[in-house]
Amino acid sequence: MSVTRVRPSASATAIIVLCLAAFAITACTGGGAARKRDSDGRVLPTLAEQDPVGTLYAKSISDAARGECDERTLDVLTCFSYRGHGYEGAQTALGQCMIAGGEHAEGIQWVRRAADAGWPDAQKLLARTLLAGEVATRDTVEALKWGKLYSRNPALLSLGVQPDRDIALAFQGEVTAAQNSEADNRVAAWTPQYWTPTTQVDQTVQRSCEVEGRRPRPARPDVPLITVPDVY
Repeated sequence: MSVTRVRPSASATAIIVLCLAAFAITACTGGGAARKRDSDGRVLPTLAEQDPVGTLYAKSISDAARGECDERTLDVLTCFSYRGHGYEGAQTALGQCMIAGGEHAEGIQWVRRAADAGWPDAQKLLARTLLAGEVATRDTVEALKWGKLYSRNPALLSLGVQPDRDIALAFQGEVTAAQNSEADNRVAAWTPQYWTPTTQVDQTVQRSCEVEGRRPRPARPDVPLITVPDVY
């Protein structure tokens, strides 16, 4: 038996090419068909699905950095902050939001907790805040201490990250030799201190950062094919 192959016309070929191109564009732009699959054809979870808590953590900090400190963001940041050491990024962001919202004393307290633990962004923010004296009592020596600790922070230097030079420039013409010497003494005496919560937040706040990840579906077991003997 012979099989007759039909060669598509030029117009039909052009239509096929256009359709394939449209499909490729849709996949590349996330049109729903761009999900990656494993060798068995199962859809692989995205990074957000694999680590939703980490994604929520990063998103809440990013929202705070943009000044988007709504009640939901504050709850999430508070929830993470109360986990203590390891969540200094949330503590710094929470402090920023509170300072921006007029809760200066409590906001600075959160920033100081993160700075005490050695968090670079908190040390930088605390140095600027204490030097400016706008939302806290101006303290040049303490500000300089935090500025020095920030510029020498091993968490930055070990990654090859250059400290913000604006911090050092902010102290030019603002510090006497005696203040500089006292700041050096405070830097030498400083050791990290990690805040441990002694109280609990209410359940609504506590649940705001408890997210369960979506895990990939388990592989379906191979089911052997049932064959029927050919009676003929």
